Amino acid sequence: MKAYLASHLKDMNRKNVYQLLRAKESTSKAELSKLTGISAPTVIKIVNFLVDQKLVLEIGAGETAVGRKPHMLALNTDLMYVAAFVLEGDFFSAGIVDIRGKVIYEDSRMVEKDVGLILDMIGEGQIEEMFEKAGIPLEKLGGIGIALPVFYNKHTNTISGGPLLKAGQEIDMAEKTERLFQKYGVKVYIENDVNAQALGEFEFAGMREKEDLLFISLGTGLGAGLILDGRLRRGVQSMCGEIGYVSYDENYRSDKREWGWLEMELGYRRLRERFGLEADVEQRKFRIERKEECVAHVAALLAKCVNNATVLLDLNHVVLGGRIVEILEQELVERVNEYLEHLSILGVRVRMELSSNVGLIGIASLATKDMIETLLREE
Repeated sequence: MKAYLASHLKDMNRKNVYQLLRAKESTSKAELSKLTGISAPTVIKIVNFLVDQKLVLEIGAGETAVGRKPHMLALNTDLMYVAAFVLEGDFFSAGIVDIRGKVIYEDSRMVEKDVGLILDMIGEGQIEEMFEKAGIPLEKLGGIGIALPVFYNKHTNTISGGPLLKAGQEIDMAEKTERLFQKYGVKVYIENDVNAQALGEFEFAGMREKEDLLFISLGTGLGAGLILDGRLRRGVQSMCGEIGYVSYDENYRSDKREWGWLEMELGYRRLRERFGLEADVEQRKFRIERKEECVAHVAALLAKCVNNATVLLDLNHVVLGGRIVEILEQELVERVNEYLEHLSILGVRVRMELSSNVGLIGIASLATKDMIETLLREE
């Protein structure tokens, strides 16, 4: 028992020092000891370990008014990178993310919504091309993260549902991810696309461990990611956040193989047909013929959904993201909040996502967390 406790305490101390280094541009051993409450000798041992692991760099002397100048430390963000991919309906984003969560390279395009084609594209030169364009050696690839608009079961490593992908049956991802592992020698992480966006927003916003967040993504389809007490909620059937199946029509008949009621009302295709919405993702240009009408339609339905979800869960951090939100911009947020003024007894207000790359940041964070925990456990 004592050996276990000592090992657990060592891991915890390493993690605390690493997290503080990750949050700061630079710091010193003395400051690390002061802020973490860990003794100076222990901090020195941990820092030496992190330097040996090449996770931390000694960057020279810092400034001080009196006394000896401290030796400054910084996280080695160039140690390894994650190749991150997010398929949000018709929209596909690819990027390279460092261990601090900064997107180093990003590219977006419209693609065919097919799991096999997407994985083939990733495994047939997409990663090499990205790293070459970013000027980063491929040897620094530490992990691959892929976020898809499907129901993902983490325990069985299977995807199911997802009318966007035309995947009515359950698909085992083990063989597909194994091919990528054999080629690149790094682990592959799969997640639902909106869950990845929620994780990315939580990290990018610097939210604390025990905070809650409801992230609603409106793009080709509609979905939500829910973080409770700092932990992603997936649900017993891995369907937590599938708000596209919310319905305000008592005669509607749901089918997991088809679009949900709310998703059909708010998805990209419906808005394109009804309000003249057009998107050129590669050029990052959007056009909409009847924007005011579109904002009013989307805001009215979203406000009802936000109110119902927040009063049920008693949470107050709600973020809107996704391609449609990027198009309708702050006008949509303001209109939703106008409705919430009389709908919400909790005083809930929504805001826009802080970055259009939260999906890439989120799926990369899953890989980075695992990679770092492995490094911190090594002797």
